[in-house]
Amino acid sequence: MSINHLSVFCADVGSIRNNRFGWAANLSRGSNLVKGTSISEFANLIAAEISANQRVAIGFECPLFVPVRNDPVQVNSARSGEGNRSWSAGAGTGALATGIVEVLWVMNAVNDILGHAPKASFNWDDFVSNPSILLWEAFVTAQAKGTDHADDAVIAVNTFLSSLPKPEAHNAIQEESVLSLVGACALRAGWSDSIAALSQPCIVIKA
Repeated sequence: MSINHLSVFCADVGSIRNNRFGWAANLSRGSNLVKGTSISEFANLIAAEISANQRVAIGFECPLFVPVRNDPVQVNSARSGEGNRSWSAGAGTGALATGIVEVLWVMNAVNDILGHAPKASFNWDDFVSNPSILLWEAFVTAQAKGTDHADDAVIAVNTFLSSLPKPEAHNAIQEESVLSLVGACALRAGWSDSIAALSQPCIVIKA
C-alpha cells in the first residue's frame, strides 16, 4: 500500500533548554530533506504541510506506548523487539517522560497554528483510508545513532521512507495489549475523540 503527497517528520526528543532536541523532515513538495533544532519550527512546518493538503506522518524517537501484562514479573520488562534497550530502563524512562510532554506540545502548537485539531491515525491502513496524521515511533539504537540529535532524526526519517510502501511489515515491536501514551496525548489535544486510542499501539520503525 502506498500514498501520494506524503511528508515524513521525526523529532529526536530531549531537553530543549540544553539543546538536545532535533528534528528532520522529508517534504513531499521538495526534493531535499530538511532538519533543525527548534521545536517551534518543527510544529510550524508540520502545520504548513497540513495546510497545503499534504499527507503527514510524524515520528518521535521515544517510547510512545508501554505494555500491559498480567504477569507481575513481566509488568515493566522490555517490549518485544527492544532487546536490551528497554522502555523501562533509565534511558528509556527519561526519553518517555521528556518525549510525551514534547509530543503534546507539538500537537497543541499545530492546533493553534491551524485553528483546529487534525485527526490522528495509529496504523497505516487507517491513515491511507482516512484524512489524518499518522503517528509513529522511531527507534534509533546506539549502533545506528548519528552525530547529533537532528542527525538521529534524519536517520529515523530515512528508515521510515525505506519501509514504504508497507511500513507495517517493518514494525519492530509487537505487543498484544498496550497503554498508548501518544494516544493519551491525542485525546488531550483533540486529535482523537475515541477512548480506544489509549489501547492502540503505533508502528515502530527501528534503525
